[in-house]
Amino acid sequence: MGAPLYQQVRDQLSAALRATAGNPGFELSDANLAKRFGVSRITVRRAVDDLVEAGLLYRVQGRGTFACKPKQAEQLTLTSFLDSWSSQGGKPRVDIAEFSRSTADEDVASRLGIPPASEVSSIKRLRFLDDTLVAVDRRYLRADYGRDLKVQDLKASSLVDYLRNREGVDLDYGEMEIEARLATDADCADLLIGFGQPVLVRQVTLSSQDGVPILTGVSVYRADRIKYRVTVRS
Repeated sequence: MGAPLYQQVRDQLSAALRATAGNPGFELSDANLAKRFGVSRITVRRAVDDLVEAGLLYRVQGRGTFACKPKQAEQLTLTSFLDSWSSQGGKPRVDIAEFSRSTADEDVASRLGIPPASEVSSIKRLRFLDDTLVAVDRRYLRADYGRDLKVQDLKASSLVDYLRNREGVDLDYGEMEIEARLATDADCADLLIGFGQPVLVRQVTLSSQDGVPILTGVSVYRADRIKYRVTVRS
């Protein structure tokens, strides 16, 4: 006995989406898909519902059904920056939205192990992939380690590489927390997305070999464009 019709439609449409990187070359309306696969709209709707749940399609009320763009894998290492995006064929770009000396609030001061209101280098970095803004990084660096830091350094390499190569500081220990949540008003303003859209949030604190926290910050990613890849070894 063969698979139900909606599963056959789902599997064929899924294969087309994956083979064409989310651009199947035909309209994704229920009427068009019903005609293309020779089935009822009810059958198409069940197939599309499954693909929406799987993250391959999404619906916009009053506009229709659309293919999700393939997610870019972010490799989680101490030196994560743009290499993993470039290696997957993406066209990454970095813009520096903010770069200043500021005072640490209680949260940042606690994570860096410094008194509140201590001076830090404050950076807001916008990461684009194929001209779409997909991540906003906020980083706070102990002031003593960022005296010579310049905008071109922030655009050319990771802060970890800058500290190692220019300041002679190796960051060999880090703690990361990753959570999924709905976009806040601030996220919407930063990422230019709709309120309540899912985002991935990565908080990181990196320390030197002697255990001194040097760098901390938060990255907010569009969850529809980024996934995380972690290598585990025994």
